Amino acid sequence: MRASLAMVFLSSFAILAGNPSLAADNKAVGEASAASAGKPVEAAVPPTSTASEPGSATTPAPGVAPSGANEAASTAAPAANPAEAPSTVAPASAAAGAAALEPHKRPVPDGYAAAAELFKQRKFAQAQKEFEAIVATGAADINTHLCLAHCYLQQKIYSKAIKEFDLLSKHAKNSMSLQKSCAQTATSLRNAMRGVCPANCLKGHDPRWTLKAGSKVILVPHNGGGYDTLTPNDIGHLIVYEHGNCVVKGVCPICEGTTEVPVLKDGGPMPRI
Repeated sequence: MRASLAMVFLSSFAILAGNPSLAADNKAVGEASAASAGKPVEAAVPPTSTASEPGSATTPAPGVAPSGANEAASTAAPAANPAEAPSTVAPASAAAGAAALEPHKRPVPDGYAAAAELFKQRKFAQAQKEFEAIVATGAADINTHLCLAHCYLQQKIYSKAIKEFDLLSKHAKNSMSLQKSCAQTATSLRNAMRGVCPANCLKGHDPRWTLKAGSKVILVPHNGGGYDTLTPNDIGHLIVYEHGNCVVKGVCPICEGTTEVPVLKDGGPMPRI
């Protein structure tokens, strides 16, 4: 799943750049991370301040309009130059009311603009503290959690990044693509921290294995009818879906067919996914 982290980093910066496409749930991807090449993720575009319309937590609002999963940490549109404008934030008195809403419906929280400015300047440790303070109030919106996830990711604090990506996979309800890419990123990072290849190669412990005529197989529905059959001979090979059909692409270049990788730890090099 090499592209999973790329998708997330792309998705994140589409939001951070104030891209209204997230509310439309059509263009969540904006920039690929260098992590997909085994290099640390570069946050090329800074976050923007956004305000919610009823039922939308990603509708751009007047604010800092700057720059994606990517990395997701692990993970290419040209970076945008930030445009400065007065930021709109939720009054402190509204924090309690915002906390009662689902994350994707919350208005831009107080303190977001200042934290986003630190993120834009790549001061991730400082930005992390500011975003964490917002989360502690219970009023954090989706953008806040997305920025915090990337603060952790950029600092290689993978264990905490996983928790944020898990949260986004459940609560970024304005964008199915963002939810999916965040879920993939969380799963890939979690696998890497267990020593399991984070790429989308067939694993021996895949829960889909079943017995057919006494042989161990995985039956994948084929577009148009019937099934594609995977066998133990395909373990360690990349599995992709083209036109809705399962395609075996050869030995995984990440684990070289072993389905195992060195256990990823916080502070370790960004994994290739």
